[in-house]
Amino acid sequence: MSLNTVNYSGKKVVVGLTGRVASCVTALLLKKQGMNVIGLTIVTNSNDNFAEKSSYPTCHVEDLDKIKVFCEDLKIPFYATDGKSQFDSEVMDPLISNKLSGMANVSCFNCTKLRLDILYHKMKEIKADYFATGHFCKVQKNLTTNDFYIHSNNDVDSDQAYLLAGIDNKYLKHLLLPIGELKTSEVDKIAEKYQLATLPNREATGFCFRDKESYMNAAKARIPKSMKRDGQVYNVDTDLIHGDHDGIISHYVTEPGTIFKGVNTNDKDLQIVGYDFVKARILIGGSANLSGKGIQAIDLQLSSGLDMKKPIHCFIKSKYSKEYVKVNLYFKNNNSALLELDAELYPLIEGEYIVIFDKNSRNAKVVGLGKIGKIGEFELVDRVDEFKSTESIESSSQKASRLFKF
Repeated sequence: MSLNTVNYSGKKVVVGLTGRVASCVTALLLKKQGMNVIGLTIVTNSNDNFAEKSSYPTCHVEDLDKIKVFCEDLKIPFYATDGKSQFDSEVMDPLISNKLSGMANVSCFNCTKLRLDILYHKMKEIKADYFATGHFCKVQKNLTTNDFYIHSNNDVDSDQAYLLAGIDNKYLKHLLLPIGELKTSEVDKIAEKYQLATLPNREATGFCFRDKESYMNAAKARIPKSMKRDGQVYNVDTDLIHGDHDGIISHYVTEPGTIFKGVNTNDKDLQIVGYDFVKARILIGGSANLSGKGIQAIDLQLSSGLDMKKPIHCFIKSKYSKEYVKVNLYFKNNNSALLELDAELYPLIEGEYIVIFDKNSRNAKVVGLGKIGKIGEFELVDRVDEFKSTESIESSSQKASRLFKF
């Protein structure tokens, strides 16, 4: 919610602090608004779980003492809470499961939901009015329906609206995002002006647990020997075997295929494009295998008020790109839909989240969230063909409903 339209003076707010610039400036701005600010750090991992600092997750807390010093300087209370068990079950377990099946890494989405849930319940416990984070996006209220929506940051390079897609209204009603309309460069300047003791923000376009070193300790403790399957590397474009691999857990989809023995190192487009779990084969090929203009969206979560009786024109984004892609969305049953893209999108990885926006300009509203299912071209078909004789098809098809399939 915008801090410019409501008087928050004297209200109590719990701010999630990671020690980085964004969350620290969030606490500062709320304090300057006259709010009763309480700093809360959620500890999910220890530094010992990672080989080096470059492998730390984006929201990883490196130094609790430094956050405590920041809170003392700002003259606000500081608390830390242990979220390790929830992090293990809600972030790490799904991550390892997806890694074993060669599906997308959605840990950032799961982690964001986990942290918002913890902040929300801590807010309730201490009878605060709001909770806040340092995400670069906005919460806005529909005055007609009283529903809350996530809107994009005005700066495409700073925008993090996709991370908060699918968050329930009960959270959004109490969520404050005071840097939602600022650029990352502007937030950095505020931290510099007030000489805040912070750590720099990490690269906004990166995502957690991509490197093997960042999750292998957790993987070793969770994966039984029977699941650590080595196998062959198969080229889907040439139908050739290119040596062996030591298990998909050591790799990820889109990883360059030149790391394998026998792979043509001159082919710069060669990469991991999938995993055949039954045959324990890592599949490599060109980027065309991960590109397309047709997507099946599953596990669809849609905002209230959408008319699902007819297709809608909208835009989508993924965590890999800052660009909006225009799509035609055709609703189906079982919380699924077919998306016809205006241009090819890469990479399309099974299980990856795609976020649906109402427009591709400033202040775009998040209207849905779904996971990528099947990828490929799809076409209109007439189901009457399956039940009517050839003679009656021509007349009946004029009245039949148009259905879609891949």
